[in-house]
Amino acid sequence: MTQDHAAYWRTMKQQAVNGEFKIEEDLGQAIADVVSQYISALEIQKDDAANLNHLNGWGGLPSAVAIQDKLQSKAAADESAVKRLEAHIAIARDQRDTFLAAIGKLQAVDQQTADALGATGTGI
Repeated sequence: MTQDHAAYWRTMKQQAVNGEFKIEEDLGQAIADVVSQYISALEIQKDDAANLNHLNGWGGLPSAVAIQDKLQSKAAADESAVKRLEAHIAIARDQRDTFLAAIGKLQAVDQQTADALGATGTGI
């Protein structure tokens, strides 16, 4: 299901970049702002889930160790909460970029990001 959503938003983003999908600037910016807030919330949840990678206090019984291992893997292993949250963050970024492209601001945002990365690189 997540793959379907990812493909849908990549397609919508490309349509917006190509000028096939446009939206009123105020509305597009408002939606992009809400999605940015959503991305921030998802990133906090991802960090919280990653912190569950090392649980302690379960004791030394074999059943306690098994439960601890199972919960740790659900938090941060291959098919974990962290990986799923990363997938949702990627989709949300495509959503945000779609609406920014639909109002003609995607290039401006990309340039601001590039400028910020360049400034960070010069300080190293």
